[in-house]
Amino acid sequence: MRPSRSAARARSTRARTSPPTYRCPSASTTRDGTTTGSNEAPGSDSRRLGVYTTARVARGRVVRAEQHARRLVRDAKRIGLSDPGREAIERLLVRTARDAFADREGIVRIEWSLQRDGSPHLDASTRALGPDPDRFRAASSTIVHPGPTGGRGAKIVGRPELDAARAEAVARGVDEVLLFDAGGCLVEGSRSNLLLVTAEGRLATPALELGAVEGLALEVVRAALATPVDAIRARRTEVLAARELMACNAVRGVVPIVRLDDEPVGDGRPGPWARRLGALSFRGA
Repeated sequence: MRPSRSAARARSTRARTSPPTYRCPSASTTRDGTTTGSNEAPGSDSRRLGVYTTARVARGRVVRAEQHARRLVRDAKRIGLSDPGREAIERLLVRTARDAFADREGIVRIEWSLQRDGSPHLDASTRALGPDPDRFRAASSTIVHPGPTGGRGAKIVGRPELDAARAEAVARGVDEVLLFDAGGCLVEGSRSNLLLVTAEGRLATPALELGAVEGLALEVVRAALATPVDAIRARRTEVLAARELMACNAVRGVVPIVRLDDEPVGDGRPGPWARRLGALSFRGA
């Protein structure tokens, strides 16, 4: 895919004093507009200060584009970066999606980060959707979650523990790994927030104060429910005793985890909450 003349002109423009720099596609994008990775957040440069959001595309349409733009603006503010501009983010999302995935599904990642010259740039990259199962098998990660990063739930560039956890999931042949902190509390998945239905029947999620990314999908779930989702500190024994366990992110939606550490979660099938929340639109239908 060749960038348009307007996109090429934008690449040389500094942010903050003028419109943000656009890079569409990024240098990591292949000829057909995709990259080889299928995870929602590929390995990143921990030396770079920035935030990003990752969106699903269905036949040229970005699922929840406006919410992704708002989320990126929010996270930039949380780590002290300038405002990339919601409209600029949406334009880049839409243009990239149409160019790369007009007739198929895929993933667009938008990043707002400081470059070596000290100016923030708005970059787009794309990759294939990859396998899209309707239920997950998961494992407890061997990696200890470090806790809060200082970004107050922002989805920041350069989280080596999450990069390592994603690699661990691939190596172990599971769809997701669950990270616990040094105190033994569940925090998040390598690429998702987590929901669980406790043994008592409460719908809950790990307290964000433990250090999880404040994901867009979790925000959508909370907004869709008339009752609040409990914020809890769950240890592994409580997680194993849960009636249901679900992973949620903006690319995959809400996906039931039916096996954890080779043991069934609940009865080993998607439960009532998973079926209800799975109906929320994350796939462009």
